[in-house]
Amino acid sequence: MAWLNPIYFWTLVFVPVAIGLFFLAAWRRTILANRFGDKELVARLTASISKRRRRWKAAFRVSGLLMLALALIGPRFGTQLREVKREGIDLVIALDVSASMMAEDIAPNRLSRAKNEIKNLVGELKGDRISLVTFAGDAFIQCPLTTDYGALRLFLDVADPSLIPTPGTDFGAALKMAIQAFEAPSGDPNTEERTKAVLFVSDGENHVADLEAIVEEARQANIVLYSAGVGELEGAPIPEYRNGRIEDYKKDRAGAVVTTKLEESVLQDLARNGSYFRIAKTSSSLPRITSALSQLDKTSYGAEEFEEYEERYQWPLLLGLILLFVEWSIPIRLRTKSEPSHVTQV
Repeated sequence: MAWLNPIYFWTLVFVPVAIGLFFLAAWRRTILANRFGDKELVARLTASISKRRRRWKAAFRVSGLLMLALALIGPRFGTQLREVKREGIDLVIALDVSASMMAEDIAPNRLSRAKNEIKNLVGELKGDRISLVTFAGDAFIQCPLTTDYGALRLFLDVADPSLIPTPGTDFGAALKMAIQAFEAPSGDPNTEERTKAVLFVSDGENHVADLEAIVEEARQANIVLYSAGVGELEGAPIPEYRNGRIEDYKKDRAGAVVTTKLEESVLQDLARNGSYFRIAKTSSSLPRITSALSQLDKTSYGAEEFEEYEERYQWPLLLGLILLFVEWSIPIRLRTKSEPSHVTQV
């Protein structure tokens, strides 16, 4: 046996409270009767009141309160087999972890802000399979397609530039790895028929790939491309860390500090058949991607059978209402013979 709302167990306290109030009322009636003094007169005045009915009314009321409290807690026993169909799309999130993503023009830095935004996005998705690909000058699958969003968040937490030693930003490598993530064995016979989407989250600095080739490759693979730009247009220096602290800023061969800025045009070109979103210093339009994804065709990727308890709150609820109705319908006073209300005249 289980309970639907165990948080409401505290409502059972009303049962002993009600019992205590009934005993208190009886005690007060006794005190007042003794205070009146004339027991014979008190007995005549209260002759029409049934003590037995009063006790029955109290019992029905307390029992009714107990049943209503149990109904609120929600008893569950007996099981039934239920099948739930899963449907959604396959979404690969390609996260840029290159050194430029550590720029602090967005607090605390571009990468940390991007990871927080992705976590918020994952919390809004329902039923979609998600994969995480991290990339810089190279790319690899950080998390394969899964519906375990908690696991994806754990992989997202450890994503940082140290994972990929190859410098630069290669969107082409990221797309190839995303395609591998879609094709990885998942036990789903309908993998080829499923709707596929890739979300690039980056500052847009493109060092290697041919954007036209990427867009064409995605089109041939029936992949919808989205992109989210992280950073500000003014640019910021790229910090270099040692032991978790900023030691210096990246410099070029001439010794000048290297700055990085958001390249929106690159990301907008990538998302020609999808949508472009912006993660700025004080705002983010990435949450709007959920509505864009919801417009894509969803496909079923299996069903799960599980046993669940039957809800049985109806029985204590019905019994509680019946008990309270019976208590309300029982009069305390006994019926007494009364004279006829009219006299027939002769």
